[in-house]
Amino acid sequence: MPQTSGIRAIDIMTGEVVIANPGMNVVEVARLMNTFRIGGLPVVENGRLIGMITERDIMTRVVAANLKPSEMRVSQVMNSPPKVIGSIEEDINSIAGKIAKFDVTRIPIVDNENRLMGIVTNRDVLRNSRELIGVLLEQTKVKAQMKEKHTAFGKCDVCGEATHLVLKRNQFVCDNCAKSGFAWLKSKL
Repeated sequence: MPQTSGIRAIDIMTGEVVIANPGMNVVEVARLMNTFRIGGLPVVENGRLIGMITERDIMTRVVAANLKPSEMRVSQVMNSPPKVIGSIEEDINSIAGKIAKFDVTRIPIVDNENRLMGIVTNRDVLRNSRELIGVLLEQTKVKAQMKEKHTAFGKCDVCGEATHLVLKRNQFVCDNCAKSGFAWLKSKL
């Protein structure tokens, strides 16, 4: 990892966070995620972080199980406790390391009493630390070689668009370039 940058979680986090509570149903949470275009929400009860719920949780624990989303509560679907949390004083390098190690896209930031203070996403890290981009992409490529299909966020190696990416033929490409059948690659041959 690069040396300490001096950039802390409090410097890059989003302080106004859309949250879920454990009594909400999955339909309500899905609507929040869709409205705010976010892939996961911290679950807060009495001001304290108690879990996280993500699109993947909904897909694997509700949709794939053929359960009725309007009858499923957040408390039945969320990850509790969260896989990983951060502190407001934590260095960006540490946050980036946790994102890579735990294969998450967002880390809730809490104070000493587990009160939610904000959230740091992989996009926040990428926007604020140029030297970490290479490290995060390299870690993602290594993980992708262990999995058949893996996604990341960054700039497409073909068109340069900043978006979600898939690893194809050892290149990170956006959905459009992946679907185009790699016409760009054929034209270079």
